[in-house]
Amino acid sequence: MQTTDAQTVTITGANGFIGSRVCRLLASKGYNIRIICRLSSDLKLLENVPYTKIIADITDPDSLKKAVYGTDYIIHLAGLVKAKKNSDYFAVNQQGTINLLNAIKNHNLKLKKFVLISSLAAFGPSKGIPRKESDSPNPLTTYGKSKLAGEEALDPYRELIPITVLRPPGVYGPGDTEIFTLFDIVNKGFKPYMAGGNNKVQLIYVDDLAEAIKASMEIPESRNRAYMIAENRSYTTREMLNIIGELLGKKGIGITIPRPLLNLIALFSELFFKLIGHTPHFSREKVRELTDDWEMDVSRVKNELGFEAQVDFRTGARLTIEWYRQKGWLK
Repeated sequence: MQTTDAQTVTITGANGFIGSRVCRLLASKGYNIRIICRLSSDLKLLENVPYTKIIADITDPDSLKKAVYGTDYIIHLAGLVKAKKNSDYFAVNQQGTINLLNAIKNHNLKLKKFVLISSLAAFGPSKGIPRKESDSPNPLTTYGKSKLAGEEALDPYRELIPITVLRPPGVYGPGDTEIFTLFDIVNKGFKPYMAGGNNKVQLIYVDDLAEAIKASMEIPESRNRAYMIAENRSYTTREMLNIIGELLGKKGIGITIPRPLLNLIALFSELFFKLIGHTPHFSREKVRELTDDWEMDVSRVKNELGFEAQVDFRTGARLTIEWYRQKGWLK
């Protein structure tokens, strides 16, 4: 049940994997939760979370006045991670952000904080040197380029609106459908070491990210700051697959897949899905993304916001596996 004296947080993408965990955390801390969603949105992940629903769409500027009016905070999580056309990424990740900012400018200049959840993809791979906030961005994928465009769209509004940007890497945890494929493959007895599996990756457990979002929202000093958010150490993908195998009790067969073969498989996937009019599950962009280094320096967020991820990958993977088994996703 919503309370009348509590502060209100409006969240885009609230019904998603990350957004639903953010809603649960903030509701447990006494905030009133307002979600922006479409009529067709699936809200099952928000079961038992008290919230007020606003029917709106970030790609429809006229629908956003009621969504932003009177709220204390806005957390912008909605984004497009897969698209049939490159222009679709920018329509949501860039223009959708601009639409929200314009709505705030016109209808709620008393907003205490606008938190944009961007992505490490906006800065690109680390190439052996952990990425810092001061680095020049060099996104690798169309998705990453659209997320960077979303960040750059903030600049004209920074004097009017208190803005904070978070750049997480891959996010995992109970309820995630993207990383489930990896757990499922290992559970079936295979460990696919793509291009050798020696690239280094930092991840963040979903509840750690939710805590970081809360901290960045509440701390005034985060205004006009951007933060890299992740567990404070990296793993090779080979290490991660081996950890998952140990936790599942599956020794598994390690299969090294050379990069040229990955690219060939991706090319056939692109051609097939283009033929049937769908977005490919595996593409050459995805090969580059999955085989490069994705490390970041997380010292700024620790020093300025006092935030440090608490869940290491082994612990987080165990909790995720337990959830998958409870739901019958893994046998």
